[in-house]
Amino acid sequence: MSARRVLMAGGGTAGHLFPCVAVAEQLGELAPDCDVRFVGAQGRIDEQILVERGLPHDLIPARPLPYRPSLEAVRGMVALTRSVVAARRIIAHFRPDAVFSTGGNVGAPVGIAARLARVPLVVHAADIQPDRGNRLLARWARAITTVSPEAAEKLGGEAIVTGNPVRREVAQAAASEAVEALGPDPSLRTLLVTGGSQGARRLNRAVVGALPGLLEKFGLQVVHLSGSLDYADICAALGGESNLPAAYHLIEHLPNTGPAMAAADLAVTRAGAGSLAELCLHAVPMIVVPYPFAGGHQRLNAEPLAEAGAAVIVEDEEFTAERLLELASDILGDPETLQAMSEAAREQAKPHAAREVARVVLQAADEELAGRAERS
Repeated sequence: MSARRVLMAGGGTAGHLFPCVAVAEQLGELAPDCDVRFVGAQGRIDEQILVERGLPHDLIPARPLPYRPSLEAVRGMVALTRSVVAARRIIAHFRPDAVFSTGGNVGAPVGIAARLARVPLVVHAADIQPDRGNRLLARWARAITTVSPEAAEKLGGEAIVTGNPVRREVAQAAASEAVEALGPDPSLRTLLVTGGSQGARRLNRAVVGALPGLLEKFGLQVVHLSGSLDYADICAALGGESNLPAAYHLIEHLPNTGPAMAAADLAVTRAGAGSLAELCLHAVPMIVVPYPFAGGHQRLNAEPLAEAGAAVIVEDEEFTAERLLELASDILGDPETLQAMSEAAREQAKPHAAREVARVVLQAADEELAGRAERS
């Protein structure tokens, strides 16, 4: 059988792209001759990630499609049409045996183009509430993988439950790497704050307001992944980069969050599916503040972890410096609670998700190649 070609379509956000990277890593192990190419969005974070990692890729003019009628929605529809046309050109040139889509701004138009070109499509739904792109593509998919039985049911019940793929560099990271790369003191307990690739203003403001108590009252060190959104303002509010407290590690962008997660005793996070899966792999107890918009899908992602005892959910409008200090005291001040939350997070982890998804993708590609051989 000839070498497989797989087109990976996930972008617009790091949360859509990184599962593609994780699956591609496993494709390289399972089928070393597999030719993988990525599709990303022009001018978005995924373009930066693809370039930094030297991954073979093409870019399309994808952009967010608002939920409500507006001028931006019209522009989004125009961009969607242009993206489908661009994706059809990419498919015609690369000639993939299968397309893997994680939905979103990039996955949806590439998936539509795959349907038009009659290329087998494998869809992965990372959120418990699949996004609009995945709900559209699921009706045409050769195979569907999902994070949970609830997500599978919402896509028709035929999906394979795998969990969310996590990159090797994140999954295999050790706390010692954090000490070398970020400089935290291994003798201090660590609070990790992450709001995703762009950051989260609500989380950023609460952490800055709570910083004196976190550092002085609780004796913590804080690793704060602020994103680009507020980095400059936070530095200015705290007197400049050179005046930041020694136990406060403010980082605008961290390509590999694995070491920071491995070193964390407690995390404050949004409820992006990728971040939650990564934190579970490192058995990190979580204070989860779901993003309240985008259809409310983040809260649905967080609820199973809260029910399992791995996370405490705080509504966005209720997350203040005072609430953060209260929760940090309750969780970190009770070793039994902290240990129970850590064990619950570990039990929710799906360490083999990327390999399981990669096997599904390879099966779709192999079936396509076998079908071509029979027709020739």
